Amino acid sequence: MIRFLLLSLLLLLPSAGAAASVAAAEETVVVEGYLFSRQGPVASAAVRAYASLADFLADRPAGISRPGEKTGHYLLALPAGTYYLVARGNDANGQPLFAYHGLNPVTLSPPRHWLPFFLVKAEPARTAAGFQGVSGQVLYKDQPLTRGVISVYPATDGQYRGMGLLSNSLDEKGRFFFDLEPGRYVIVARHHRRGGEMGPLRRSDLFCFPAANPVEVRAERETIVTVRCYPRDDLADFLDDPRLDPRGRREPQRRRLSYWQEDRLERGAGSLAGGKATKGAYPLSGQVVDQQGRPQQAMVVAAYPAGAAPLFQMYALRLITPHMTQTDAQGRFQLLLPAGSYFLQARERLGEAPVAGERYGLFEGDASHAVTVVPGAMVK
Repeated sequence: MIRFLLLSLLLLLPSAGAAASVAAAEETVVVEGYLFSRQGPVASAAVRAYASLADFLADRPAGISRPGEKTGHYLLALPAGTYYLVARGNDANGQPLFAYHGLNPVTLSPPRHWLPFFLVKAEPARTAAGFQGVSGQVLYKDQPLTRGVISVYPATDGQYRGMGLLSNSLDEKGRFFFDLEPGRYVIVARHHRRGGEMGPLRRSDLFCFPAANPVEVRAERETIVTVRCYPRDDLADFLDDPRLDPRGRREPQRRRLSYWQEDRLERGAGSLAGGKATKGAYPLSGQVVDQQGRPQQAMVVAAYPAGAAPLFQMYALRLITPHMTQTDAQGRFQLLLPAGSYFLQARERLGEAPVAGERYGLFEGDASHAVTVVPGAMVK
């Protein structure tokens, strides 16, 4: 009898394999949403999920979505984890379309997420004899952007946030140029419709990640890229005809499952938040004025670790620093910095070197343009 009861209990217990399958099923994430072009939902498009940066750069997807319940609707089941999400497809005329989700890499947790994609024309990069680097034009709805900032990152960066390796403003026709060493790079442009060049993207701000990424720079060759944008979380602005919006009554429920309300697009190295108070970080505050003593609003103040360098050198502007903030209406600023010596500069835009007509200045309280942050003290 004892043997019979023991055997019965064993038969009732799940096998190790079955238990693992149940656990795996509990960790599955369902991702869904609509795939839009400017002409409305896109039927012939799919979302690809990449489990790592290397997989994204090599186009080795861990999963590809299947069509959902309506035109342009997609469904994608993935194990919980962090992914790069990209949408590809074609419009009704066979034109290739592309979208890189602005929150990449996205961390997906059970049970589900609602992530729509706004697809734009996918255009390959071109090369020509000329200056060595990357040039091109930034467009929204086929019109040049007259304001905004464009940044270049090493392809292996992975986050593609903040000021990057280099950042510059767009000219009056949305054009840009970066002088770069041979290698692979990622180009990202952003446009803040409320003004300013850096900081978190909010609703209707434009995010621009071309399908040509990563682009390759070759010796004595110019790589030419067209960069197309979409507005963050503003489908009505993106569509040529707002009547094509299929979201309907389920939209409030879907937004609760979406990452789009999170203010994360521009977080990371080089944000202009000034930093939160942390252990081992000490305040440095001040004011930016012009030669007549007038406060300068919306200036980017950046602190570059001086290390053992005796004097400020212009090449420092090519380096990445997480220590940046922006001046208020009275020209005031504050940074939280680890103890040490920093070269301090203020300017209108980010990039290689100041351009003609740009407001630019260095800290003049020291011959080396450096300021020292001391533990336990507020430096002004």
